[in-house]
Amino acid sequence: MAAEGKSVDDCANASEVRVLVACSVKSGSTYVSRILARYLDAHFADSILDYYGYREQNLQESHFTSALGSRFVLHLHIKPYPPNLKLIEQHRIKVVYLWRNLGDTILSLDNHILREHWETSAVYIDNDAEYRNLSRDARHKFLIQYGLPWLISFHLAWRGVRDCEWLIRCKYEEMVRDKFAFFSRIIQTHGMECDYGRLQGVLDTDVHDRRFTVGVVGRSLEGLSENNKLLLERMLIEHPQDLAELLHELPWWPGSRA
Repeated sequence: MAAEGKSVDDCANASEVRVLVACSVKSGSTYVSRILARYLDAHFADSILDYYGYREQNLQESHFTSALGSRFVLHLHIKPYPPNLKLIEQHRIKVVYLWRNLGDTILSLDNHILREHWETSAVYIDNDAEYRNLSRDARHKFLIQYGLPWLISFHLAWRGVRDCEWLIRCKYEEMVRDKFAFFSRIIQTHGMECDYGRLQGVLDTDVHDRRFTVGVVGRSLEGLSENNKLLLERMLIEHPQDLAELLHELPWWPGSRA
């Protein structure tokens, strides 16, 4: 049974649809944002902030211009700093928090750096050619050592956001396992009745530039060396905060080291 709330027709006619996909890197966020924008008949605003050049994304009041309008889906690798939370609440924005297990994220981030762009706020690489000349195993080790801290800080920052009716937490793995259930939950949790026929139609339509590197859950099970698996585990175990949930979502955990 569909959840109570506004129908998709009501939403299409409504003057305001404001969604922010707050996503960890390489979590399928471009695809998720495009699907939501298409279903909600909203503007996919992926260029509101410059992500590259090592800049971390933060909202400003100046971003909410007439050009953005009041029907949009934002796609940002954004942390919940107090100024960002203030703008989210002030502009009545619904937030989809999107996360992916760290083992698979490391592999996908490496692919992204090699194929697309190496300037990212998630990890600092000052010499693109030098990074590319490293062995695959050495690149993974570098990302675990120097990229994992940003990913952990992203997780911890959003973990600390409690009891917000505008926030729904989702995982990449859920989306890959069952796209229909994944998107219908987001729609219903945000107070709308899900039009199942419309959603299925949107999912059946090809999505331009969805930017899936591989789109496989658990690829780090074989893709990371045993030494790098151990390094990642130790960084989670030895962290001063309790990161047990991140450890247990690793595709190879529990293993012989558990």
